[in-house]
Parts: sequence; C-alpha cells; structure tokens
Amino acid sequence: MNGWRALIHTPTGTMWNRHGALLTIADCFWPALASLAKLASRGLVWADCEALERRHNLGRGTLVVLDVVQEAKTPSYEQRRAMLESLLPRDPVFSGDTTRSVPINAVCLTPNLRVEDQAGALTFYARLREANRALGCDFFEGVVMKKAGSSYPVQLRSAMEECRGWCKHRFLG
Repeated sequence: MNGWRALIHTPTGTMWNRHGALLTIADCFWPALASLAKLASRGLVWADCEALERRHNLGRGTLVVLDVVQEAKTPSYEQRRAMLESLLPRDPVFSGDTTRSVPINAVCLTPNLRVEDQAGALTFYARLREANRALGCDFFEGVVMKKAGSSYPVQLRSAMEECRGWCKHRFLG
C-alpha cells in the first residue's frame, strides 16, 4: 500500500516513521489506534504498519498491519504472522480484489501469500498492478518478500540498509 510507514506503540497510540521521528499525522488515525490499543494486552504492543492517508483517496485513516515487533524475543516471520492472524481480520482488497471497497478508519492485516515458484510470484505481482489500474491510483506500491524464518530487523541506522531475508520490489510506472 502506498501510505506512510509507521511503527506504532499500541498501548499509547504513538506513531513513529521508519527513521524514528514522531509522525505528525497520528490524529488522522484515532479510531484505528483505539482498535490497536485493545490488542496490546494480547501481545500486539509494537506494530509495523502502513498508514493510509493523503497519498490517494482510498482507505483514509486505516492502518494496515505489516508485521509485529517483539520486544524481548525474535520469533520467525511465520510465528509473528500466526500471532497477527489470530488477532486481526484480513481484507481481500489488500490482495488486489477491487470488487470491494477499501475500509476506512480500520485496522487490517496484509495478505500472506506463500509462493513456491516464480510464476506464482509474478501472478500476484500482476494482480496488484492491475488493481492499481482499476483503482485509478498507485494504491499498491509493490510487494515485499520475506523468508519464512526471518526475524524482524529493527534498524534505524540507515534508510539505505537492506534487511536480510526481506526483499521489496517496487512497481515501475
């Protein structure tokens, strides 16, 4: 999704950007932040999200949860994903289903597509690009691939540093 990357401390609703600076757009997300706060007691204390606001008219005020940041331990992506799936709804629109409206002021989970071959990855990639055409904007920015066993790499040292075990493919034009 093409929004603002936000690291959120769910109990307080405090939002930071990927460089560690406070986000000034937090007031646009109060309904979604209130929903996230209810999940803090169930283990979702730090959420890595995409904050949908202002870059297009779709999903305003919605937080799309990409991953969970564990404070003490570093579980694998598969373990983090299982935890998130037990807490949050997945919405088909985030898999490129343009027959549904993008939710507003909501908290949703990104799709988790396990792809075993290049053809499956290319099919999903093409579906998201087609969804952008149908939606009339760059709603989907690209895809991120993560190794199933990868940990969450909290890194604020450099915006140019790559995450081992993760790969982002941006759509071009």
